[in-house]
Amino acid sequence: MAAGGCFQSRQGTRAMALVATAMILASCGQAFLSACPQLRRRAGTGNLAGSTGPSARPSHLQPSQVSMAAGEEISMVVGVSGPWAQLVLALLPTLFIELIVEREKARPRTREYVLNSEDQISIQIPFQIGNWEAARQNPDRVWNALCGLLDSSLLRRLQGSLFVLNAASALVLFYTMILVPQGYPLISLQTLPFTLSSFALGLLLAYRANQATLRYIKARDIWGDMLNISRDLTQMSSQWARYEDFVDFARWVPAFTTCLMCGLRNPEAHDLAQELREAAGSDLSKKGAGAGLSEEEIQLIVNRPKGMLAHHYVTHILRTKIKLMDLPLEQRALMENNITRLINDCGACENIFATPIPVAYSKHTTTFLYLWLFFLPWALEGSLGVGVVFAQQLLSFFLLGIEDIGVQIEQPFDVLPLKKICFKISNEGQIVRSNFASLEEAARVSRKAGVKQADPVPA
Repeated sequence: MAAGGCFQSRQGTRAMALVATAMILASCGQAFLSACPQLRRRAGTGNLAGSTGPSARPSHLQPSQVSMAAGEEISMVVGVSGPWAQLVLALLPTLFIELIVEREKARPRTREYVLNSEDQISIQIPFQIGNWEAARQNPDRVWNALCGLLDSSLLRRLQGSLFVLNAASALVLFYTMILVPQGYPLISLQTLPFTLSSFALGLLLAYRANQATLRYIKARDIWGDMLNISRDLTQMSSQWARYEDFVDFARWVPAFTTCLMCGLRNPEAHDLAQELREAAGSDLSKKGAGAGLSEEEIQLIVNRPKGMLAHHYVTHILRTKIKLMDLPLEQRALMENNITRLINDCGACENIFATPIPVAYSKHTTTFLYLWLFFLPWALEGSLGVGVVFAQQLLSFFLLGIEDIGVQIEQPFDVLPLKKICFKISNEGQIVRSNFASLEEAARVSRKAGVKQADPVPA
């Protein structure tokens, strides 16, 4: 209750501060206009190239009159009128977004988040049956998606950009509704350039988001392959090697993916030694075959030769242990091939990590998008009036959202559930090591039962 009261108090304080700021700006603007001389507008002069002056407009209404007429209709709904009240109304998106963001900050955190993201970028959860059923259920999935905007961290990440764009559109309204009637030149842009450039902008955004998604999918497939290889190595060693060699080798298998996860993420996000201790499996108290790496072995990885990556060190140890098993050539070749596949997957992850989408392309797309949205109100204000603010904010949220999502998944190892994959590898390995005798006995019992049920061999 105390936390809820604190949240409501902080939320109300911020809302009042925003409203007070808008009213102060309105008062300052009114004082500025009172001190300005009354300038007379001259027909056909004072318009910028490409703008539309009074003599060029077929309508009997000037742009400022259109803006005020459209704004007054909206203002009457909320019980306010006048140009200054309409400017205050134009800042409502900022207030609305602030309230939603404060609500999102106050909700309990139940998911894992990327380090240094201020709980704004969540790590993808592995889907279960219930998740898939909810994802395809109609019409609930639509309402959940719409209502989820109130709890989405996307709006929190875009808050700063949306505020700047909201201020830009409010400035356009201030100029057109307040300054133009005082004699300042009308500034108006044609919609044709925005119409033509929107096609190119859409292609840039779609290509960038598509490339980021392909990187995400490739990284997911690589880690799925490493999961299968780890399972295969554990089973191969359990069937081909001596029991002692099998247990020793299988304890090292989860160490590879654990070290690789730590190498692909911020060093502050994971403590390598602690992660290796937890790589023993779900039950860290087990001894004997169910135990993980010893503290001495963990320190060998932590204090590896200078300049050698931890996951490269583990693959070297695994190869050495395969050599010491004295397996037949065919069996050793199969296990060695799996180690080679792990090294290939490791190199593919390092390639994705070190090579982003061309930086010049990303910067150009972001610059194009922001400038397009920034100047859009100058083209729409004449026809939408105060509604240009809400139209621009809606377009900005969706377009900037597409761009932001592409940025977040471009480095997929921060948002993929790597911790869950590493746990699955270590847990399955611990189960096989701890229950090796019972698994072997079950296979023998099944074989005897199968032989008894088999048809007799004809003479």
